[in-house]
Order: sequence, then C-alpha cells, then structure tokens
Amino acid sequence: MIEAINSHVNIPDISMYSLLLRNAEVNGSRPIIIFYDKYITYSKLLKYVDSMAYQLEHRLNVRKGETIAIIMDFSPPYFISIISSIKIGARILIIDGKTDDDTINGYIDKYSIKVMIICKKFAEKAKNEQIKYIVSDPNDFLTLGKALINNIRNRSYVKYGNNVLKFYEFIYSDNVPALPEVHEPSCIMFHIKNELLAFNMKSIIGETFIINYWLPKFDGKPVFYSDIDHSTPLGLIYSIALPISFSGTIVINSPASISRNACDFVVGPPSFYSHIIEKKINISGVKYCIMPFYDREIENAFHQYTDIPLITGRSDQFTLTTHMNPFDDIRVGSFGMPVNYVECMINPENELLIKTPYLPVIYENNKKKEYEWYNLHTKVKVVDNYYYSL
Repeated sequence: MIEAINSHVNIPDISMYSLLLRNAEVNGSRPIIIFYDKYITYSKLLKYVDSMAYQLEHRLNVRKGETIAIIMDFSPPYFISIISSIKIGARILIIDGKTDDDTINGYIDKYSIKVMIICKKFAEKAKNEQIKYIVSDPNDFLTLGKALINNIRNRSYVKYGNNVLKFYEFIYSDNVPALPEVHEPSCIMFHIKNELLAFNMKSIIGETFIINYWLPKFDGKPVFYSDIDHSTPLGLIYSIALPISFSGTIVINSPASISRNACDFVVGPPSFYSHIIEKKINISGVKYCIMPFYDREIENAFHQYTDIPLITGRSDQFTLTTHMNPFDDIRVGSFGMPVNYVECMINPENELLIKTPYLPVIYENNKKKEYEWYNLHTKVKVVDNYYYSL
C-alpha cells in the first residue's frame, strides 16, 4: 500500500516589500547587503526602495498592473528595482542580459512596456525611443577604490538623454510620501532559455517560507552567499527573499570572500561547488552549504573536500520548491517533514518518492506542467509525520 503524508507550515500573507519594511523597523541598522565590502543596511535599502517607487509612480507614471522590464546584474539596484516595482503593484519581467534584441522588442510590444531598468553593462540595449530606460551604475554602490578599478576594467559608455535616465536620480528623492496600501503585482515573469515563466507573487513568498522552515535553525541572523542565477525563480528566492525572511544578510562578491564575510549559508549549483573544490577556495566557518540541483558526483567530491554539511535538493531553475534531504537539526535521523506544495509518498518497497514542484508555475498559455515522481531510492519509515531511513 502506498502511503501519502502531508503536513503544513503557516505561510504569512505578506509581500516582499512588507518583509523589508518590517525588518527595517526592527533591524534597521543591520546590513541587508554586503556589496564588495560596501554595507547597505535595511533602513537605507528601504529608503532607496521607497524613493524608487515614488519616482516610478509619479515621474514615469507607472500604474498598477503595468509591466516593468528588468535586465541587470546581481547588485543592489537589482534589489531596489524588484522591490520598488512590487510596492507599486507593477508586473515584473526579468530578462537575462544575453537575450537578443528581437525577443526583447517582442516583449516591449506585447506587454506595452514603457519602463525598462538596465545596468550599465547592458546599456547598448537602450535603443527604443518610445520607452524610458533607467540605467544603473555599480560604481554608485562601491567603495571609492573599487569604483576606480571598475571604471578602468569596464569602460561602457552611456549616452543619457530624455529617455535614458540615471538610476541614482530615482533613489535619492528629497520628498517620499507614503504610498497607498501595498499592492501585490499580478505576476513576476522570467525569460529563461526562450521560455516565459509567470508566477503569482504569493507563490514566491510561499516557497520562500517553506525553504525557511526546512533549513536548520541557529541563533543569530544568518549571512547568505548565493551563486544561483539571480534572474531565475530559484535565484530570486535564494538571492533576495530567503535572506530577508531570516532578517539576514546577502553577500555579493567573489567566492573568495565567503570565509572573510563569515557566511552561514552558501548556495550554488554543482558547477559552483566544483569550482570551490578545484580552486581550493577557503569556505571555513560556513555552517551549511545548499545545492538545490542534485549531483551525486559533486556531492561525493564535496564531502571529501570538507566536513561542512551539504543540503541537497531536486530542483531546477524553472521550479520553486527545493526538496531538501536530511537535516539532523530538525529531528535526529529524520529526513524532515513534507510541507505545502510538496507531496511525498512511500512505494510498496518502502522507498521515498517526491513529486516535482511544478504546480506554482503558470505558463503564458495558462497550461501547467504535469507532476512527475522522483524516486530517491531511499528506504524509509514514517514516525509522527517524519521520514526516517531504514
């Protein structure tokens, strides 16, 4: 007989902006971002977000439900752009910087995009005179020394004008009145490998708290380092939403900075851990490493390289939920507890099977991917809704 077990964690009905706001009220002086050794606190980021939201609404006349396109590197302006768009209720389209101009122009026409936020690196994409481009410069958030070095390495030229605007002009408003009640965006869309994925924002928040619930807990506010592609659904969760849900800090820097910044959680794909092992990068002091994309070979090599616990999962960049395997911190010997959006069962051979988390994914044609079962080839028993290996 196949036995299905379901348990639930309470998911707060809250937006990503509200998460930031609450943290700014309680942890205002705590850094939310360490960007190449430059600290940005929760309260400072909130001011940037509020200013940006005000300018988008009043200067560029962006209204609830209208689409804002974002093409950016992982940086403080990426945080600001997403959360300020959420605050005003805009629909968000995140586009990878490698996307060709024809595809981008197709989105501009289809979704009547009138505002696109891009980083200086992709300034050559600012070609459509019918829309407004807001161009961010990473030097605005770097220390003086690093900004000078960056200018030498990257000599991208931006011709500012009536429709090409400077990002920093949007985050330093002298007068930022409170906007009306925060609206949830209709959706947040991702262009990945010629596919358009659309998520309800509540799905992003729901999966964030599921992963938060599954992860081992410890005293203090954790510091995160994520190498997951930020322009994907899982990247958004691990790079922004999850650190904020923990009142934590995200480090944006090279892997060599992990130990220096005392990171608690390190997240990355198999290629990232392969790089860590090959280059013998120091990650001492890290409490847990997370690899949402399971790779047995890399897992074995990692365990030979370090004693740091590696939490693995069964996800890809198109999905939200990470199916985590054992954390002794939850209950000694158990495999954790299945929660919302995660359906598990045991086959007649007592093997644990898990369904893929495609349910929250809504494609543009409103069709949803069918569930598939993963066999973890692990024999288990169930005691009080916890899975234990046999």
